[in-house]
Formats: sequence, C-alpha cells, structure tokens
Amino acid sequence: MAIPQPKVFSPTEVGSLKSLVDTGIKEIPDAYVRPENERPTATPVYTESIPVIDLHDLDGPNRQDTVSAITKSCEEWGFFQVVNHGIPERVMEKMVEAHHRFFEQPEEEKAKYKAEGPQKPVIYGTSFTAKDERILEWRDFLLLMIGELNAQTAECWPPVIQDAGLEYASEVRKVAVKVLAALSESIGIPTILEKMMGYERVVLNYYPPCPNPDMTFGLSSHSDVGLLTVLLQDDVGGLQVFHNDRWVAVQPIRNAFVINVGDMLQVLSNGRFQSAEHRAVPSSSQTRISIPLFSAPKSDTLIEPIPELINEDNPVKYKSFTFGEYVAYFLNRSHSGKDDNLAFAKIS
Repeated sequence: MAIPQPKVFSPTEVGSLKSLVDTGIKEIPDAYVRPENERPTATPVYTESIPVIDLHDLDGPNRQDTVSAITKSCEEWGFFQVVNHGIPERVMEKMVEAHHRFFEQPEEEKAKYKAEGPQKPVIYGTSFTAKDERILEWRDFLLLMIGELNAQTAECWPPVIQDAGLEYASEVRKVAVKVLAALSESIGIPTILEKMMGYERVVLNYYPPCPNPDMTFGLSSHSDVGLLTVLLQDDVGGLQVFHNDRWVAVQPIRNAFVINVGDMLQVLSNGRFQSAEHRAVPSSSQTRISIPLFSAPKSDTLIEPIPELINEDNPVKYKSFTFGEYVAYFLNRSHSGKDDNLAFAKIS
C-alpha cells in the first residue's frame, strides 16, 4: 500500500506565499484570516521551559538517568529539546543554508516541484492539505520523501538541497533511533519501537514575515501522525505546544533539536507516551524557518497497542489499523487539533 501524499495548493493555483509577500502587501488576504475566536490572540500564551535533555549521557554511565528523563518528558509533555545530540554543527548550518537557497530561487524554478501525481517524492507547495482547506496557512514548504538514504534517493531532489539534505536526514535519523531505543528500554522491550521505523520525510518550512501575525497561523494546531519528529528551528521563535490546558511558547536554543511524540507512539504505548498538540505563529518582521524530520512506520504496518503493555489496570484503548489508513484519514481533513486525529484510533 502506497503512502498517501498531501494534497496542496500549488504555486500556479494560488501563488507561493513568498511571492505574495514579496509584492509588498500591507495586510494579509482574507483567505488567511481566522475568525476572532480561532486567532493566536484568542488564548494566552505562556513562557515556560519545556524539558531540555542532554543526550551525551546516553552513551555513558549515566544512561539510565537520561532514559528516565526522556521517558518522563514523553509521558508528561510529549515535547522536549535535546542538546549534545551528536549532530555536527556543520551539518546543521549546511542544511539551513540549502533551505535558504531553495526558497530564494525564482518562482519558476521552485514550481518545477509543485504537487503533480499521487506519489511524487518531492512536493513544493503552500498552506497544508486540500483545495477545500477552510483557511490557508502562512507557510510555503518543500517536502522530501525518503526511502533508502542514498544518492539515488536524492537524485530527484532540487540540486541545491541534495548533498545537504542527504547528510542532514542521515544524521537526524540517528537521533530518532537513540530516543526510540531509550523508550523501548524504558518499557522493558528492547528495540521494539525503533524497529517500527519504516520511512522518513524531511520538510523545509518557510514562514515569511506577516503583516498581521495576530490574525493567522503559520501552522495550525495539530499533532504529528508518525512515531517521532525531530525538528531544527532557527532563533526567530513561534513554535507553541499545548500543555496542561494552555499554550506554551518553545524558546529556541542554539544548536538544539525539538523532539515530539507522534500519534503512533501514543497508540503503541497505549497512551503512556503522549503525542503533543502544537502550532506555529508567524513573525511580523522576520522570516522563520524550521526543518523537521518525521519518522514513521511503513504504510502497511499494523498499528495497535503493544500486547505486553495491556493488563487489567491498563486495558486496551486503541483499535488496530494500518499506518496508511491513519495517514489517509489525517490528510483528508483540515488541521483541527490532536483529539480529532486520534478519534480515528480510539475504541469507542
């Protein structure tokens, strides 16, 4: 079964957001304006430190303390930052430079990668899902689907991305493996979670300055569908996570990665690890970029709570389904928060 692809507004249909902003607009078009009760200003946002974990000790005598810190963060937040992760700063800087080079290209060059056909390994688009998206999002993006990490994978990627993207994906995948291995260890079934990794995708997000950042979202509230997301963000800020019934701003840390639990990890752990609802708000004066790597099972992988975790005190909470079925459900709907996503998986 093939992995469903997101339906997107192509640049030729509505124009890229960057092209729109480059015209010098003074206010956002109506298509991006959210109702007052859905705007970033509709709810207060708090400044609070999300967990920050030093991964260096995963390879040392204090491994168990680090495993415990990762586990606690996945149980209580589903969202944390990691430092001393082992990815060379050179790799991160090279990917950021490639990101800027791609989006600074003429529109006709980027438009070569607009969405056409159901299984493109590269998709350039704007906003998020389908043509019937209720309100557009303040974002352009380039999506790179990854099967095997090799030169052949990157041949169809934009030339300005190929070398940097391949190295970046390879290094960041190692971080995802480390975290999932730690969580496998914490539930007492070594390697079970990292063995679920089947494919990755890297997304280059581009959020240009917004004349009315209080009226729209760069990315509206959602949880990620896969196992784990490892994200590199710049120092502009704008990422927010929903925690304890309130929105918390995620403060950027230089050379850190943000990691968040995906819906599949919540289902597999029968709710022990919590996927994190999050969103992004644009800046009025600066371009913001982020580069997440999404790690997920293969499309035909059967997803259900791990049987060893089920007992009288922890009855099964989720039904069985394939990952492809879950992705299809997600992509055929507008972003509307985590609960709507997981409604597909929950046992009534």
